[in-house]
Amino acid sequence: MNLYQHRWFAYAGPIIGLLILIAAILGLQQQRLQAIHNPDSETLATDATNDEQQRELQVALLDSLPDFGFRNLWADWTFLNFLQYFGNFEYRQETSYRLSGDYFEIILDRDPYAYLPYEYLSSSVSLFAGEPKRAVAMQENGLKYLAPDFPPESYFIWRHKGIDEILFLDDYDASAKSHDMAASWAAQSSLPAAKEDQHSLRDTADFLAQGDFDPAAVQITAWAQLIRTAPDAQTQDKAIERLRTQFGVEVVWQEDGTFFLRQISPNEEGTAEQ
Repeated sequence: MNLYQHRWFAYAGPIIGLLILIAAILGLQQQRLQAIHNPDSETLATDATNDEQQRELQVALLDSLPDFGFRNLWADWTFLNFLQYFGNFEYRQETSYRLSGDYFEIILDRDPYAYLPYEYLSSSVSLFAGEPKRAVAMQENGLKYLAPDFPPESYFIWRHKGIDEILFLDDYDASAKSHDMAASWAAQSSLPAAKEDQHSLRDTADFLAQGDFDPAAVQITAWAQLIRTAPDAQTQDKAIERLRTQFGVEVVWQEDGTFFLRQISPNEEGTAEQ
């Protein structure tokens, strides 16, 4: 085998894999165009299943193919594909959100320093995919690469982790530690709001560490916090639904965009501000 043949065989695998990935992406786009031009050709369930299968192939290729040194771009591209997947509410209702964690495994492996994906990690993997332990594990691993001021918002990741531990794992001791770390990192962050945030985070950590509280009240407060910090309307709606169905609490929005919580009861009309 001469030198040129050796080089061809060395690059053939990645090139073929990249072509398959491009074909999978084009297949997804063609499927969407067909659905637009001929919406009655297939049922929604069939379209959603086909989309899920192609996205599963896409995720497998994104995970296995080399990134050729462009790790950040690879992570960004994967994140954009996740947003398309997560944002297709009709299809996700027919299938599930089960690929969410797979997308984030790729994203955070390639670029654990980007803050924006962490905002979606908690809601998509914990709340929608129903894998809070996996979400918390990914947050813990990502935080190993970060610092209190790198990026300045990194203390929010500790807070997201702490909220997940309350809402989905019932682990209040772990949440107290996460909020304590969030307060410590906020104190060192250059973000303008961080110096003020550190006090509320420290209060939450101390409150949870004492252990003398009503778990239902803590969960209601955590759901309200999730509504305030949700990265998208889909997550907000899910949190509002959980408050109503689990605790009989209604979210009442006001004209200025704030809200308060009201206990749903035929004998009680009072409100409880959060």
